[in-house]
Amino acid sequence: MSVLPIFILATTAIFLTALFIHSFGHLKFCAVCVTIGATWLSLLIAWLFGYSVNPLLIGVLMGECVVGLYHLIEKRAPSAWQIFRWPYMVTMTVLVYLIVGIRSGAWTAGALLALVWIVWGAIFVWRQHPSIKKTAERLIACCRDW
Repeated sequence: MSVLPIFILATTAIFLTALFIHSFGHLKFCAVCVTIGATWLSLLIAWLFGYSVNPLLIGVLMGECVVGLYHLIEKRAPSAWQIFRWPYMVTMTVLVYLIVGIRSGAWTAGALLALVWIVWGAIFVWRQHPSIKKTAERLIACCRDW
């Protein structure tokens, strides 16, 4: 049997188990998020222990968690902090890339990420300054106004 049918069956079983546990109401969590997170973490551990696991599948699942966490943060963070959408997404993409074993360009990527965070941090700090305010507002509205 190929990987995808096994993946569908296994993750569906994990999801239904998480949903069953969630139905008791004692713990607040997203069954989809738990399923995806548990799956990529299990696959990553298996891969690190030498089992044959496609790192592409791990990366895709980790990417799903990155986006899910992005939306959770977006809902709960104050509006002004939404300036950091882009630095978060690009940082998490690089992190996933590194976790699945691709190391080329890591130092350059780290330096560029630091630069991105410094620039966005400066915009955040001076977001009320007349010359920065419009840029800050555009960064905040980038995903809202489309």
